[in-house]
Amino acid sequence: MRKPSIASRPLVYRSCLAAIVGVLFLVACGVPDPVLPPPPSVDLQAAAQRGHDLVTGLGACGFCHSMDGNTTSALSGGRLMRDKYGEVRGPNITLAKSGIGEWSETALKTALRSSVRPDGSNFSAERHRGFEWLADADISAITVYLRSLSAAENEVQARSLSFIDRNTTGFFDSKVEVRGVIPALSPAFKAEYGQYLTDHVARCGSCHSKPGGIFSSEEYLAGGREISFDGEDKLAPNITSSNSAGIGSWSEQALKDFLRSGRAPNGREVDSRFCPVQFYARAPQNHIDSIVAYLRTVPAIN
Repeated sequence: MRKPSIASRPLVYRSCLAAIVGVLFLVACGVPDPVLPPPPSVDLQAAAQRGHDLVTGLGACGFCHSMDGNTTSALSGGRLMRDKYGEVRGPNITLAKSGIGEWSETALKTALRSSVRPDGSNFSAERHRGFEWLADADISAITVYLRSLSAAENEVQARSLSFIDRNTTGFFDSKVEVRGVIPALSPAFKAEYGQYLTDHVARCGSCHSKPGGIFSSEEYLAGGREISFDGEDKLAPNITSSNSAGIGSWSEQALKDFLRSGRAPNGREVDSRFCPVQFYARAPQNHIDSIVAYLRTVPAIN
């Protein structure tokens, strides 16, 4: 049987064929690509201010990355600390050649989030614990601020761990690989924002969470971890809402005052060589308020 001519086929069929021919004609004529809107611009001044608030406030970068742990000292490294592998010195994170001066922006962001240098060597993961979940905007802000600081040359020898150390002491180490976008949390959600600041900016658990053992789990903010700076050791206290062992009996204002001054309600003053209260004193008020709101919700551990 003879096929019907195109003219005798249904109208829809002919319309589709015409559309296909038209598209092929446009492609052949080189229709330009659509003009896409430019990516949103970054307010560098606002980012630098945010980075300043984080680095000199709750992030307390100078507590480890200066020679003496003071707020006014350059971030040129050298302070002696101890982690589970032994002694380690905070590295230089100024734009000096002996610091991060030759690092790309991407390399600096990777170091903040993953504790890995451009050459593949590692920082002390214990000291960076929590940074892996920093919001992308905060990572960028910290990077902008650090790259705005003056260079201060100070060659700090990076620690090299042996194969035995990595595979005995570090046998149970696990590294969190964060992929995708980490959005910023709105400060309007005070307690939730306070948890973000506590766990991922101030990283209070790196000192205040009681370490677990082979048959026990870590106890969140329950104290008892040994911390070491400049060759001296102290045990971090319990900061859960326990009335007897923690801060549960403190008023909200007393807790805010403590974070600003390091002075507890009973008059005892924290040793600022081990707790960065001088940095917390420089934090924006809403950061302090949010942390206090969150700490009031942490379950008591006696």
